[in-house]
Amino acid sequence: MKPGLLRIEVLSVSGTTLELENVHSLQVLLEDGSSIGILPDHAPLIGATADGLLFYNDGDGKKSVYINEGVLTVRDNLVSILTTH
Repeated sequence: MKPGLLRIEVLSVSGTTLELENVHSLQVLLEDGSSIGILPDHAPLIGATADGLLFYNDGDGKKSVYINEGVLTVRDNLVSILTTH
């Protein structure tokens, strides 16, 4: 992974559903209806996500993927989301 960029992992009880490296930014919907944007070197964070689209920019433009509700953690440029399915 390039320094100063994010790594994203979406995990479910059935296994890893998504792994991305060299991500410049992401935006995800939270349980309370708000959304959060995450950039490299974001402060550590734990939050609850809602069903919806996760938007990310990997340098080739803005892309999206649907994720189920779950728990989000951010630490050391690793964004992990543990989903219900």
